[in-house]
Amino acid sequence: MKSPVLLLTFLLAFTFLPAPETSAQSVSSPEEFLGYSMGDRLTPHHRVVDYLEHVASFSDRVQLEYYGETYGGRELLIAYISTPANIERLEEIRTNNLRRAGLAEGNSTDLESKAIVWLSYNVHGNEISGTEASMFTLYELARHDNAETGSYLENTVVIIDPLLNPDGRDRYVNWYHSVAGRNADPYPGSREHIEPWPNARTNYYQFDLNRDWAWQTQIETQQRLALYHQWMPHVHADFHEMGFNAPYYFAPAAEPFHEVITDWQREFQTTIGENHIRYFDENFRLYYTREVFDLFYPSYGDTYPTYNGAIGMTYEQAGNTRGGLSVITAEGDTLTFERRVLNQHVVGMSTVEVTAEHYERVAEEFYRFFSESRQNPYSDFKTYVVSGENSRDKMELLTSYLDAWGIEYGRAPSRRSVNAFDYQSGSTRSVSLSGEELLISAYQPKSALMNVLFEPQTTIVDSLTYDITAWAVPYAMGLEAYALENRINPDGAWMNSSSAVNFDDAPARPYAYLAKWDSKQDAFFLSQLLQNNVRVRFASQPFSFDAETEYERGTLIITRRGNEHLGDDFDNIVRNLAIELDRHVDIAETGFVRTGQDFGSGGVSAIHAPRVALIAGPGVNPNNFGEIWHFLDRQIEYPVSVFEHSSLRSADLSNFDVIIFPEGGYAGNISNGVQEDIGRWVRAGGRLITFGNSAAGLGDTIPSQTTRDRNELSDDEKTERALIRTEDRRRDSASDLITGSIYYVHLDNSHPLAFGYPDFYYSLRRGATAYEYLENGMNVGTLREDAHRAGFEGSRVKDHINNSLVFGVQRHGSGQIIYLNDNPLFRAFWHNGALIFANALFFTGQ
Repeated sequence: MKSPVLLLTFLLAFTFLPAPETSAQSVSSPEEFLGYSMGDRLTPHHRVVDYLEHVASFSDRVQLEYYGETYGGRELLIAYISTPANIERLEEIRTNNLRRAGLAEGNSTDLESKAIVWLSYNVHGNEISGTEASMFTLYELARHDNAETGSYLENTVVIIDPLLNPDGRDRYVNWYHSVAGRNADPYPGSREHIEPWPNARTNYYQFDLNRDWAWQTQIETQQRLALYHQWMPHVHADFHEMGFNAPYYFAPAAEPFHEVITDWQREFQTTIGENHIRYFDENFRLYYTREVFDLFYPSYGDTYPTYNGAIGMTYEQAGNTRGGLSVITAEGDTLTFERRVLNQHVVGMSTVEVTAEHYERVAEEFYRFFSESRQNPYSDFKTYVVSGENSRDKMELLTSYLDAWGIEYGRAPSRRSVNAFDYQSGSTRSVSLSGEELLISAYQPKSALMNVLFEPQTTIVDSLTYDITAWAVPYAMGLEAYALENRINPDGAWMNSSSAVNFDDAPARPYAYLAKWDSKQDAFFLSQLLQNNVRVRFASQPFSFDAETEYERGTLIITRRGNEHLGDDFDNIVRNLAIELDRHVDIAETGFVRTGQDFGSGGVSAIHAPRVALIAGPGVNPNNFGEIWHFLDRQIEYPVSVFEHSSLRSADLSNFDVIIFPEGGYAGNISNGVQEDIGRWVRAGGRLITFGNSAAGLGDTIPSQTTRDRNELSDDEKTERALIRTEDRRRDSASDLITGSIYYVHLDNSHPLAFGYPDFYYSLRRGATAYEYLENGMNVGTLREDAHRAGFEGSRVKDHINNSLVFGVQRHGSGQIIYLNDNPLFRAFWHNGALIFANALFFTGQ
């Protein structure tokens, strides 16, 4: 049956009828409360909050919850909408849902199953129609006089998160209102349609929050996912915008679907899409389905909920950053903001409607998903084992993620030999369990999510994917780990090793303090030491005092000599920081070593706290800029000065020891004068850290890397390529691509850039560009034969990237250029790369 609510909404919006008069005690419409009609203005975050508070204060169908705040200090909140009776029993509905799914202890009550629908809006700050639509959807659901939506809510709880990215949205809203005139300018090339760098898609630190669902590196995601896991909705819809020339996109999604996705999940997203189609067909609106937006990479707002048992969907309205309040499309039509908001509202209401119609099956299939996971995991791998030989920091990082994901783990049984896939060697071998390992069994409710995140080789059924194609946690975290095809159950709880930070028996004035160097947390410790004016050295050779303990390259050596300026505070500073940051610190009572170099040797280098500049501005990849900025500012809390490259001409570069160039296309953006200034600065002793091919933007003032040309095609190959059918060309082009795949990198770990690593590293590679070895530099990280481990690699790429450079260092005068061709800080979830960057910052060139 057609929904009068949805059809009336279409008519009201397009005929601009005024909202009906309401009493003092009724819920005001968004137009009444805000003072402007749908599509006339963009609503800033604080007014969205005001409206939600208004609705909650006048509707007994609505309850608000503040769940956190952003890096910029803006509130994050959600609205729960259901019948008054359901709102009164909200906590019971929540816990009942978790218990029936086996995700919480205790027996479920006799309360009838309720469908739980979660609608998420504006994860990208410049995709603005979603938040506006969320207020209209909330209004329709909350109105006391709306009997139809009341019937939806009898057996459904709707959760609306109106604004996932308040910092990004306000950045866009404030910019737009500062450049738009009295009347919207629809010409797409005009000022109000061209956002300045870095644009407002991302959060405060320029992270794409829609790629962060699984990895939870940003505080917005961390706080939202903590709440999400307390509810575990059955349907999750993520509202987006795309280019302004496109029609509307909704489910069903495109291939590839990950093989863990059930037949029911495929079926019901199609059912939901068919409901949307009715409303769009009736109003002659264009739309498309089953293209582009696949269900594969696990960290999206559609896939992460899907791997957690929900029906996860992406909705895409035309508009995006170029949309403004009005824009002329390529077809000559004028796309208005009012139309964009309306479409988002209709799809949101349609999602609630169709879920409510099928609430019983929606809930029961959700519970079946977790029951099947416990009893019959889909993957060939039934157990994952993580060696207890991994560092305490890595194990702590892993368990923090497992806890956040709700994945169960325990201690492995001892005295057992098993055949297992070894992530580090990429082969199957016999492994002996000692009882010190962490074990994850696939026989648990979160089995589907766990296997997706840990599977050594993703199963790719289509090479044309929307994002990266490999992400396995052991590679991302640098863990010694194994995947087993046989089932082993945990043997009790797993406990991490103790750091044993205890100075009670330490001499009052030791010769030196020694701290290991193999994790990002160690870089944080060094950062804090340097900022407390502690002078630190590091070992360039392994050393030992006795036959029992060997200290590796990179070990931090904090000698009393050289820290006299701290007086009696020296020991307190080092010891208090070690305790505060949970660092294991050893005591050395002499500077004489049995093997290696004595502490006074020239091979034990002093670390001069680097003064760091980070380059921003047009041409700079904003995501990579954000990854570097976030690492320095939030992860290790090290001071950094950010410069737009256009202002470097007036900057005194001698004030800085390190300049960082993120990925990007700098050619034409940096003036010749600035290029020459940077060249002189490097030759005078500066250290330039470049990501990707960013050094090419500096012209001939510094040495640049040589990219390798593709092999020339034979005449037969040229003919074959020329005759490829049009419909097959896009798929054929994938043969030249690497779409976010994992590669084994040989490391020269005797070089400071690779301190803290074994002689290999697993890198996430996102392109097929191959760099030649440096002829007059150090080739620290290289790809050799058969380097590919996981993810999609085009058939014409393999030979092309063999014997190419990943990480290198080259002298230029008295300075150095450090090439990071694969991004070791990718999305802040490639945790094992963080130490590469820390080495570039603190060790290389010292």
